[in-house]
Amino acid sequence: MEIADKWINKGYPKTIVLRIVGISRSTYYYQKSYRVEEKTVSEGRPAPGFSIKTDGTKVFDDQIKEWLLQLIEHEGTAYGYHKLTMALRRYFDLTINKKKVYRLCKELGILRPQREKKTYYPRKLAKTIRLPTPINCGKQT
Repeated sequence: MEIADKWINKGYPKTIVLRIVGISRSTYYYQKSYRVEEKTVSEGRPAPGFSIKTDGTKVFDDQIKEWLLQLIEHEGTAYGYHKLTMALRRYFDLTINKKKVYRLCKELGILRPQREKKTYYPRKLAKTIRLPTPINCGKQT
């Protein structure tokens, strides 16, 4: 495919180049339309870099990261990002979403490990099968 593109870009006719390379035109155009190019810009809206307190003042993400580290520095606390969100709202009067706290925790590397679900094996009793005639268990009649 790259060879064909190289010669086509030099100005040679597509039909002749594709015939020599051994690729049908439909395959060439199909592959050309579905080429994946590497993304240089992340998708979505960029993060604003600040949050707003309840009184209307801006608090930048660096300050929020300091507060997050302050909240988890005690040894006995087991905070996930949900609890950290509630603590930021309660103690620092911050209007913040849990998804933003998750992103900041991920940047800081302080996310708690996810617990693995145990697989549940239901206990089933063997079914009793009713036969129309009794089974002859080795007895000769």
